[in-house]
Amino acid sequence: MKSLMIKTLAVLCLASLSVSPSLAQGPAKVMVLDFQLNDLTDLPNAPQELERIAYLSSTYKQKLADNGVEVVPVNERLKADVAVQSATYLFDNVPYAAKQAEGSGADYLLIGVALKPTYLFVYPRILLVDIKTKKVVMARAAQLESSWSDRNTTKRTAEKLADMVSEELEKLAAD
Repeated sequence: MKSLMIKTLAVLCLASLSVSPSLAQGPAKVMVLDFQLNDLTDLPNAPQELERIAYLSSTYKQKLADNGVEVVPVNERLKADVAVQSATYLFDNVPYAAKQAEGSGADYLLIGVALKPTYLFVYPRILLVDIKTKKVVMARAAQLESSWSDRNTTKRTAEKLADMVSEELEKLAAD
């Protein structure tokens, strides 16, 4: 009986050594910027649209956390850039954005821009950036076609984007 227990223990110890390093490190740490509204309509940045984009951002972050992604707080350098730059600045300047995220403890940076070219549509676009390499590892977009008062469609869009990110992070961890 003792020899069976010892053999079982030895097998379990050996099996634990084969756990991939990515699993041993835990979930990826991701700094998630709020979606910035890039409103190209004649009446840009309507309060209702800004409210919808804030809801999109908060729902997106919550779904990422629910999916097991470790969300790292946005650092002061990126907060300062968001406050003074255009809505698309960080999205269009990925190496700079990644540099600003260095030292935060995050492995990845998620940049989001909600493009509103007309009154009918909003296109939330996201970039998942590897902070070390300063390269985009995933780019996705969705079409948000609804009234700004339609919270259900906004929520579903946010959750869909968060699921895309979570799936990509799982693939990256497996590599």
